[in-house]
Amino acid sequence: MKKLFVFFCLMFFAGMSLFAQDPTAPPAGWGEILANPMLWFGSFAGVSLLTTFLATFFNAWLKITKNFPRQLCAWVVAILIMVATDLLNYGYAAEFPIWLAIAHGFAAGLASNGWFDIPLLKSILDKVEGWFIKPEPAPPVE
Repeated sequence: MKKLFVFFCLMFFAGMSLFAQDPTAPPAGWGEILANPMLWFGSFAGVSLLTTFLATFFNAWLKITKNFPRQLCAWVVAILIMVATDLLNYGYAAEFPIWLAIAHGFAAGLASNGWFDIPLLKSILDKVEGWFIKPEPAPPVE
């Protein structure tokens, strides 16, 4: 009976992990981004990993070798991604004010550079967002 219970638990958790996919590594190529763009634009982690991929691409293309310009490139790429998705109403930044998209972009640039980890930055951004954007009150219950 215990083996059957463990089997069903493993099947349940394996199925749930497929529904709650969040990227864990930067995309391997352009085809991976184009095949499932919402995976990369749908969460803060996805944007951070996409920033890593694009910043590496631009650093190699522009032949940037010094440390600070490489980090600056990642910050600029992340901010441009977030502002573009905000203006195009796509991804998780669709309804952000522009200043919040810039803040999320800067934080994604920090995460892609490895300065901070993604959960810490996301919790800080959620706290800052809570200061300025108040949730709508629930309708009264009759």
